[in-house]
Amino acid sequence: MLGGDHLGPNAWTALGAAAAMRKAQVMVADYVRAGFGKIHLDCSMSCADDPIPLPERTIAERAAILCRAAEDAWKGAPQDAPCYVIGTEVPVPGGAEEDLSALTVTRPHDMLATIAMHRDLFTQNGLAAAWDRVIAIVTQPGVEFDHDKVIDYQPEAARELSSAIESVDHMVFEAHSTDYQTATALSALVRDHFAILKVGPGVTFALREALWALDAIERETVPEGDRGHLRETLIARMRAEPAQWQRYYHASGEALTLQLQYSLSDRVRYYWPKSDVIAAQEKLFDNLRHLPPALPLLSQYLPTAYAAVREGRATLDPVNLVLAHIGATLDAYYGACHPDA
Repeated sequence: MLGGDHLGPNAWTALGAAAAMRKAQVMVADYVRAGFGKIHLDCSMSCADDPIPLPERTIAERAAILCRAAEDAWKGAPQDAPCYVIGTEVPVPGGAEEDLSALTVTRPHDMLATIAMHRDLFTQNGLAAAWDRVIAIVTQPGVEFDHDKVIDYQPEAARELSSAIESVDHMVFEAHSTDYQTATALSALVRDHFAILKVGPGVTFALREALWALDAIERETVPEGDRGHLRETLIARMRAEPAQWQRYYHASGEALTLQLQYSLSDRVRYYWPKSDVIAAQEKLFDNLRHLPPALPLLSQYLPTAYAAVREGRATLDPVNLVLAHIGATLDAYYGACHPDA
C-alpha cells in the first residue's frame, strides 16, 4: 500500500488558512487519484493568519475537509477505498530541530478526546463511512531523535496510553519518528499497539552510509582523476543550495561540515536527485563495476553488505551492496511487525 504522510497545509503555512487549505485539498485528492491508499490527514500546523498553537477543534475540522476531498476523489476510481490516519500530536517531519532530553507521552484522555472529536465531525459532515476506514491515530509514545541523540522507547512510560486504545474499535497507533530505535524497542512498540511504525531519515541515513562507504572504497582503489567524487559533489551542492538544511543546522566551520553529512535528521536526502550528484554517483558505480571491491575492503567499510555477499544474498555490484546495507535497517522493522516470521 502506498501512503501519503503529513498531508495537509504544511507546505503552504506562509499563506492564509483558506488559501493553504485549498491547495491541501487539491494535493490530497491528487494523492488518492494516483492510487495512494493510506492518507495521513495532518492539519496540526498554523497558517499565516492562524493562532499558535492551533485549537484542536480547528485541526479536526480541517481534517474533515481534507477527508471530504479525498472521498470525492476516490468515488468512481478503480482502487479500493482509502484508509485514513488522524492525530494532532505529530512530531516535526524529519526530526526535531531543537536539542532533546526527554519527551512527554500523550495522555490517554487527550488521545480519546481527539478520536471522539474527529468521529463527531466526520459524522456531522457525512463522512461516517470514511470514519470506518480511520485505522490509526498518531500519538507520542516517547520516541524522537535530534541531530545526534535518540530518545528510546520506554514501555512503562506508555503503558496507560497503550491500554487506552484497546477500547477503540478498528484503530491502532501510528508511531512517527521511530527512526534509529533498536530492534527490541520496535518490537515493544508493536506489542503495545503502535502497530504502524513510520521511518524516514533512518532509512535514508543508511543509504548515505552505504554511499559514503563506497566512496571510501573508491578512494582506496581508483586514481584521483578517475574518481566520481560523490561526497565532495554532494557537500558542495548542499552548501550552494542551503534551503533544505539551514533551518535545522546552526553550527559553523568543521562542525557544520559534520552536521551536513552525519546529522540523524539526514537533510542529505533532499540532494540525491540533483543532476551533478546523480552524475557523480553513476561515475562511482561505473568505477566499482569496472574494479569490484576486494572482500577485505568490503569488510572494512560495509561489513553488513560483506556478510550478505559471503552468504550469497548479494553480489559485488554497487547497487546490491547499497541495498544490502539498507536492508539491515528495514529488517528490524519487518521483524517487529512480523514477530512469528
